[in-house]
Amino acid sequence: MPRQSSPPKLAKFRKRAGAVIANSVNSLLLPVFNIVISYLVIRFASIDLWGEFVYWLIIVPLGVHVVSWGNKEYLLRAFSFNPAQIAKTWQTSLISRSGLFVLLCVALVFTGASSGQSLLLILWSLGLVLFQSYEVFVVYKKDFLFAALVEAITLTLLVVGIINLGADITSNWLIFLFGLAYLLKAGLYLLRYHRLTLPPEINLAWLTDRFEFKYFSLAFPFFLLGFSGMLQSRIDLYAVNIFLPKSQVGQYQVFINLMIYLQSVSAFILIPFVKSIYRLGYTSIQRISVRLFGLGLLMLLPALVLVQLMLAYIYQFTLSPYFLVAGGLFVLPIYFYLPIIYALYKADQQLTVLKINIIGAGLNFGLNLLLLPSIGMIGAVIASAISQWVMLAAYLMQHKGLRDGYAVIVPELSSGH
Repeated sequence: MPRQSSPPKLAKFRKRAGAVIANSVNSLLLPVFNIVISYLVIRFASIDLWGEFVYWLIIVPLGVHVVSWGNKEYLLRAFSFNPAQIAKTWQTSLISRSGLFVLLCVALVFTGASSGQSLLLILWSLGLVLFQSYEVFVVYKKDFLFAALVEAITLTLLVVGIINLGADITSNWLIFLFGLAYLLKAGLYLLRYHRLTLPPEINLAWLTDRFEFKYFSLAFPFFLLGFSGMLQSRIDLYAVNIFLPKSQVGQYQVFINLMIYLQSVSAFILIPFVKSIYRLGYTSIQRISVRLFGLGLLMLLPALVLVQLMLAYIYQFTLSPYFLVAGGLFVLPIYFYLPIIYALYKADQQLTVLKINIIGAGLNFGLNLLLLPSIGMIGAVIASAISQWVMLAAYLMQHKGLRDGYAVIVPELSSGH
């Protein structure tokens, strides 16, 4: 009998491993996407043009994040609780958020862009909103290979477009190409998931039924967590865009994105084991933090050397070694505190994560205001590094509280209570 159970276990393992690998491939395509596009723009045009376009890379995703209103995280939970109502739940989310999209369109008109550029920005935002609305199905159905295929298709479209334009590329052309790419992504997802999302007919009664104002209060905690995390990770780029010339904005965006990709390796390693983390005691989670941090230390030096080579030979600009030192200090803390975040989720302490995100964002922005005018671009990296270590200290204090004060809820420690 034990021999008969082996093949099903092996098949289950292969299925899980396949999902992890497919998700990793899909997750890695976004960094590749950004690296390739920024390289081509800098090569065919200039670092100044990329710095100019970074402004819209800040504004549009920020506005779309508000329109999304935590939909992916909220819908993942809602789908799990009520799988029979997936279509209605998804439609309610999209229709209810449509009013926010109208407000975003109005805001884009008043950004100082020309009428033609405003229209391009609205089309880009529409494609991004629809694309992010469908992302929940990729995770829920573990459809990572299809998502990777979509990313590869749109990346090819952008690469071909930029190469064909060559030296004639402008900021408006980049906005157009990004908008076209995201509208294509949304269209491909629509074809893939139309049976789950499209109703038999759309009329006023259906629209009225699908609009629910209470959606905003239900999804608000997920929006706050995502928005605070977004601010915490990008607030330095907002400050750099205010204080520095476009050429330095472009250089900083390239450098800090590479550092963020190094941070994201911690998530690639940990996410496949999140389900198991929720079953562990807090002492065991702390051991995972120590091991993950050790892995981060081991990979940091060769990773920073690779970054320096990429800057010099791909992007064709160099930064002083101080940037790499500060960048390494920026990268490391998340390798320790990421498992602690899941420990806080386990204890239903999402509000604590939100507060620490807000503290990190506020400190980062304040230090940027202090350091950027006096020491320039390196000040933004130092500010980001300091905020990361302060967040690590905050998470360590919270983890000690979980270990000492909430041990009663941990199965492996509860026998003594």
